[in-house]
Amino acid sequence: MKDEVVKYHNKLNTISMRRWTAEEMNFFFSVIAKVRDKGTRLVTFNSDDLKELSGFADEHHKRWIDTMDSVSDKALDLRYFENTDSKRIKMNLFTYFEIDEKRRTVEVEVSSKFEYIVNRLEAQFTQFELLEFTNIRSTYAKTMYRLIKQWRTVGKKEYNVDEFRELLEVPKSYTNGEVTRRVLEPIQKELSNYFLNFKYKVIKSNKRGNPVLGYEFTWKPETTGEWEDNKYKKNDFYKPKNTTSNVPDWVEKEYKHSATAEEQAKLEELKRSMFED
Repeated sequence: MKDEVVKYHNKLNTISMRRWTAEEMNFFFSVIAKVRDKGTRLVTFNSDDLKELSGFADEHHKRWIDTMDSVSDKALDLRYFENTDSKRIKMNLFTYFEIDEKRRTVEVEVSSKFEYIVNRLEAQFTQFELLEFTNIRSTYAKTMYRLIKQWRTVGKKEYNVDEFRELLEVPKSYTNGEVTRRVLEPIQKELSNYFLNFKYKVIKSNKRGNPVLGYEFTWKPETTGEWEDNKYKKNDFYKPKNTTSNVPDWVEKEYKHSATAEEQAKLEELKRSMFED
């Protein structure tokens, strides 16, 4: 799969996608990666290219068609809500989504009112490598991966319990124990592969019963700047430790031992006899 970086405005992270399957998320963010900087005009993509970016196996053609069809329905229904003291704003992300199975194309158009989400990024944006995202299996982990990438250079993010459940669409029926087992543990297992020293902590009150107040996630912050391929391999965590030598600087660096094997054996015998004395 070609390395592709997904980049969009942080506000897209406030849209819940928990009911999407992992394959649908992969396809959707492949489209987002491709539609970036295209404005609001109608854009046509080769569906085979999107299939490759999504990491979809060639033998699952029927499921691929079903996935594209399902995403087109869900994408057109994606709505962004913004409430202020005097306004209530609602808008859709896409205005047009066409899948042509015969021509093997996907045609999309971004809403002009929502263009800044994928095009006018300004200073606040989320970016991640699509290959990493498609390799994550848990939909909870996929959503948390996107959320954490928004704070990738900070290294820490807390969510109160209501915010966390809403963003990840955790079923209301889940107990705190089920949240840990079904949500947090899969997140920990998968995201540890992409964030150094990734950990989570359940924040509890000191009141009777120790009710859960929220969740804290920590990791080693990413450095700012342009995206770097294999950036984690360049991290100090993976570098061999530097070793220092006690050999004086005046020693000839290219010196090689010139003694023969017989001479070296005699030297070893001499050293042993000295210690024995």
